[in-house]
Amino acid sequence: MNSTNDATAVTERIQQQRERTMRSPRWGRKLGRYRPSGRIVGTILAGTMLLLTACNQLLDVPPNPKTVPGTELTDPNSLDARMTGAEADFWFAYDMAIVYGGLFTDELVDGTGLTAVDQRRVQPDNGLIGSTDEAPEGIDGLWTPMQRSAATSKSAEVDIGAGSYADRIPDPGNSDAEARMALFAGYSRLILGELFCTTAFDGTGPEYSSAETYQLAADHFTVAIQASNASSDVVYAATVGRARAELQMGDDAKAKADASNVPLDFALIGDVYSTNSEKENNDIWNMLTLSQRFSVGPPFRGLVIDNTSTPDPRVDVFQDPNDQYAIDGSTPLYQSAKYLKADSPIRLASGYEAAYIVAEIDGGQTAVNLINQIRQAQGISQQFSSTNEDSIQAKVRDERRRTLFLEGQRMGDLRRYKARYGLDLFPTGPNFGTETCFPLPNAERDNNPGI
Repeated sequence: MNSTNDATAVTERIQQQRERTMRSPRWGRKLGRYRPSGRIVGTILAGTMLLLTACNQLLDVPPNPKTVPGTELTDPNSLDARMTGAEADFWFAYDMAIVYGGLFTDELVDGTGLTAVDQRRVQPDNGLIGSTDEAPEGIDGLWTPMQRSAATSKSAEVDIGAGSYADRIPDPGNSDAEARMALFAGYSRLILGELFCTTAFDGTGPEYSSAETYQLAADHFTVAIQASNASSDVVYAATVGRARAELQMGDDAKAKADASNVPLDFALIGDVYSTNSEKENNDIWNMLTLSQRFSVGPPFRGLVIDNTSTPDPRVDVFQDPNDQYAIDGSTPLYQSAKYLKADSPIRLASGYEAAYIVAEIDGGQTAVNLINQIRQAQGISQQFSSTNEDSIQAKVRDERRRTLFLEGQRMGDLRRYKARYGLDLFPTGPNFGTETCFPLPNAERDNNPGI
């Protein structure tokens, strides 16, 4: 922004849009959040626009409540609604994807009826995982919301890049607008690739392996990275995302090269959730604190720094003495101070994540130095020291899980550790299955003619 007046104008537009959205009859009754569906935007996106929006991407028009018809694709007035709706779709899906991934791994434990997820026994006919958008009991779905995000962001990315909004975007292939949509298209695919054994997109197939899905994500991230007019936040976030996809594919050279280009102090944070209504809450907070359905898992409770008695501030987990059990009345309820409020933001990408990628690949003194740099940046004074490579790699894994706690990283990490290093850190127990990923839902397989 070039002036105070510009900033004031943006704030006023956002507030006007907030008021319009809150008056909309689409706001329903559900413990969770409203349903953007790629077309609706509310106050959840005010923070996103402040974080990612350039001066030429103002919220000049109210959001379009319907899918944008083909006849409107060249209408400049549809651009803002489509972009904002696509971002809303992503953030709507992202918080519950973190919850499902945390529940499948060791970050969370079940305090209600989702034992199939908690115990790694998910079947393809599981409707909550597959076809559910918003469950009436307040638990949002997984596949459907993230698929919507993948579709709406890609559609906007393609149309912008094709010059459909030439009056607004004279250089679409290098625009921040296309880059932003490519960013969310990439992360939607990356997250689905890490959570699901196989994927499919656009309702037409084919069925992709996780490795193929990671490559699809990397392709979208490349579009964002190569856009010369993209904001630095978008480029860095896309670079982290591409490095993550490359690491999952086993392309260490490319992963290291990308990750090394990201400053340690970079962070893209989705400050998009709101206390205005339960529909706009951060669903991680919702599940752990408001509805008390899930609890932080035992491996993330009471953590200290190394062998000291110093609590680890990155994993600040607590039990309320006046509210000690989850909704089932028997599961000990541990909550996370990381998401202490209904409007707590969620970090999507960071320089810390990039540094851990380099540390995992290089090991040795490089990893030791990076661990200590990240610690120092997070206010941790204790220094780690070792020359034993096994100890160093174990510390990289441990530091990574603490710093990136409940940020949607754990399931991809555990799958990588098992596939690449033969290290199985998935939780086990009575009645547990052996799955390491969610199966492609029957809801997709039965309705996708390309599979």
